[in-house]
Amino acid sequence: MNWRRTMQSTAKALMVPIVILPLAAIFMAAGEFGPDFLDAAGAAIIIDNLPLLFAVGVAIGFTKYDGMAAFAAVVGHVVLTAVMRSINPGIELPNGEFIPNEMSVLGGILVGGYTAFLYYRFRNIKFPEFLGLFAGKRFVPIITALVSVVLGVVFGYLWPPINEAIVNLGEWIFDTGGYGVFTYGVLNRLLIPTGLHHILQNLLLHVFGSFSVNGGVVTGEFARFMAGDPTAGYFSGGFFVTMMFALPAAALAIVHESRAENRKQVAGVMMTAALTSIVIGITEPAEFTFMFTAPLLFIAHGLLTGSALLFSYLLGIRHYGYALPMFFINYTKASNPWLLFPLGAVYALIYYFLFRFIIRKFNYMTPGREVASADTSTLEKGGGDYRDQADQVAQALGGLANLQSVEACMTRLRISILNPAGIDEDKLGALPASGISRLDQYNLQIVLGTGSEQVREQLQQQIDAAGLITLKAPLDGEIIPLGEFPDPVFAQGMLGEGVGFMPSGNLLVAPAAGEIVKVFPGGHALVMRTEDGLELLLHIGLDTVDLEGTGFETICVDAQNVVAGDALIRFDRKLIAEAGKQLHSALIVTNKEQIGEIQGVSSGKAVRGRTVVSVIRPV
Repeated sequence: MNWRRTMQSTAKALMVPIVILPLAAIFMAAGEFGPDFLDAAGAAIIIDNLPLLFAVGVAIGFTKYDGMAAFAAVVGHVVLTAVMRSINPGIELPNGEFIPNEMSVLGGILVGGYTAFLYYRFRNIKFPEFLGLFAGKRFVPIITALVSVVLGVVFGYLWPPINEAIVNLGEWIFDTGGYGVFTYGVLNRLLIPTGLHHILQNLLLHVFGSFSVNGGVVTGEFARFMAGDPTAGYFSGGFFVTMMFALPAAALAIVHESRAENRKQVAGVMMTAALTSIVIGITEPAEFTFMFTAPLLFIAHGLLTGSALLFSYLLGIRHYGYALPMFFINYTKASNPWLLFPLGAVYALIYYFLFRFIIRKFNYMTPGREVASADTSTLEKGGGDYRDQADQVAQALGGLANLQSVEACMTRLRISILNPAGIDEDKLGALPASGISRLDQYNLQIVLGTGSEQVREQLQQQIDAAGLITLKAPLDGEIIPLGEFPDPVFAQGMLGEGVGFMPSGNLLVAPAAGEIVKVFPGGHALVMRTEDGLELLLHIGLDTVDLEGTGFETICVDAQNVVAGDALIRFDRKLIAEAGKQLHSALIVTNKEQIGEIQGVSSGKAVRGRTVVSVIRPV
């Protein structure tokens, strides 16, 4: 499992239910001055149902907005909650407060997660014809409900002590006072390059802490603040200082430190980033301009954010929100909100002068300090329409065939690639992006601003229209380039383009669905034709034709239809090696005229029937 990719997907999925939370705040704020039904809508429909919203949001976030996954998550959450409550209604704390036996938002996230897993595991399941109504995606809600029953029984008994431990953990976090506030502020910023700050933020805003209201209990900083908890808002109020004062001052410092000939373009970029931070509360466009080019600035930014939250806490400021509109919307529920302005002014000055000093001291190449270049300056390039940006991204990353997954959050593309060698570094550096973050050689993030989702849609449309063909590893073992084969017929591409392997197992399987065209005498190789018309040569070892079948057992036959992962040939590696034959094996596309674009993996471990080793865009 690629944990970085998994955490990227988790952070992205958690963003789906979060987008509805500002609406709850607006409803509740409007209820203070207008009809009572608005306040009721904000509380009853959104806040009281946050666990269900998270279950649905996380499920569709992981499954690319599939409706059946959303339905299955609803079923799963309802069943899980009902079973848990039937086993144990809840616990009563020493102060008389009753805590229902439910997992709150954490339960919603759990349901959404295993719903997505079950969706991918069973969406293509087949049954006998008389049970065909329940096959495919329609089986997903059924299996989700059954799993929820089992987990409901388990957590029905286990969750009460866990629930109590979580309550105590939340109380401990809040009891640490300034230490906890400062630590949260620092980590919230420093985790931004990985995108994992969303997970930490979700735990604090929606899990830790509890407050009784109207006979029920709400958890997390957000719901407690909206419900009137006098202890909520300390962990979020200080962020107004960062979003509304500090980062705009940092942006101004970067403008003033740019070269005179670049200043106009830099001002356009940085002031847009500053307004995005002030009005929307999205900080990445500003932060990615110095996050990697000036790492000391980013560390200072993290520490200053923590200190801003600490001083906000010490001044008794309670507030919720991260941008100017939310400051006014939640003003009536806040404590000492006016103190944010003098505190913010102090931090604006600190950020402005500290950023200018560090930039000069270490000669950091923040935007505009480099010599302008017509070819590589990202500041002089217009964003163009979203299709143009999508084309630029695809070309920089080695073409559509190299894009394994393309996702987006509010400001960035999250992309996984097949072959790192396919990246064009010059084109990547020239993208009109605020920043590029590489989590590892296969996963990167490109900050394009609030149009990232539209660029993702354009990329996905191009990928869908391209009719990409995926080939999976036919063998277990190490992936090696064909160019490293000692046989020039393979190394020089005389037979076609493909991928090489050094087998560690003893079974050859189909890399895609198709038909077996011919099994070579002796079973050392075969030719198959995929459903898309590609002709594939699967060859085991070098010069193994000389063995005349010794060490090979053919499982398939000519004209047989197969699917990816079906066993084709069993072979004896030890016997082949003892016969003096080399084990270099290959998957080759022989009809090269059908290939418009190809990307293949050149190294790494291969798991037969699972590891994607080549992606082809047909002509």
